[in-house]
Amino acid sequence: MSYVTVGEENDQVIRSILPIWTGALRDESGATFRQVAAPHVRLEGSIFASPIDGREKVWTSLRAAGGITDTLRFTHESTAPDRSYLEWELEALGQRFDGVTVLTLDSSGLIGNVALHHRPLGGVLAFSAEMGRRLGSSLGPDVFYQASGQLMTEPA
Repeated sequence: MSYVTVGEENDQVIRSILPIWTGALRDESGATFRQVAAPHVRLEGSIFASPIDGREKVWTSLRAAGGITDTLRFTHESTAPDRSYLEWELEALGQRFDGVTVLTLDSSGLIGNVALHHRPLGGVLAFSAEMGRRLGSSLGPDVFYQASGQLMTEPA
């Protein structure tokens, strides 16, 4: 039986993606996000009932989430050649959330997948319902949950 240490096959220098990601989130114009995200980027996570595909729809969702968020603080980062894990603390809707963002890079080095995982569950459902209230079905059908647990298909 042979064993391979993770990263052994890749002697690449690994750099922090955190400044790139936070810069993209802070740039309200979306220009920085468009530079670092692939056209085919996918957004998925605990607040979404189904993934969101495409750079403009992903950006719209991230901006809406930013509008709900009172504070966001990144606490830890772990990076590999093709992905980064960003732990964070967030305050929104009068609640405190913890979570992790997983950013996966495609073969060209652009962000190809964003996975946002919030906790606790009650907060996840409230955040999803608020996203649905703000965005309705503009990002696609059945993307968000309503507070009653039903999928959001029509704008409120």
